Formats: sequence, C-alpha cells, structure tokens
Amino acid sequence: MAAGKVLQTSFIIHAVVYAIVIAGLWMINSETSSFNWVRYVAWGWGIGLVAHGTVFALFGRGKPSSR
Repeated sequence: MAAGKVLQTSFIIHAVVYAIVIAGLWMINSETSSFNWVRYVAWGWGIGLVAHGTVFALFGRGKPSSR
C-alpha cells in the first residue's frame, strides 16, 4: 500500500473514531453534569485531528499522475 493511501486511511479512521467518541462523551456529559467539560476534550482532540489532516493534505496526496 502506498504511503499516501496509508495516510488517507488512517485519517479517515481517526475522523470516524473522533466523531463516535465525542458523540458518546457528549451523551455522558449531558446526563451526568451541568458543566460542559466535553467541549475541552473535543477541542483538544480536534487540534490533533486537524494536524493529522494537514499532514495528509501536504504529504499524502503524492504527485499527480501524468496519464
């Protein structure tokens, strides 16, 4: 598997796991606390997700095909 494909797959997995976990944490937070702590988790992890997406955008696409 080419490096670009690995970066693309890992970014997609990262984004899906982020969405599922943040949704679950949001449900837990809404049921157990009046303080909205989940926004800090979402924001912090979101920075990592953006960094991962930036690496994919800069290095994962490879050179365009000349075909």
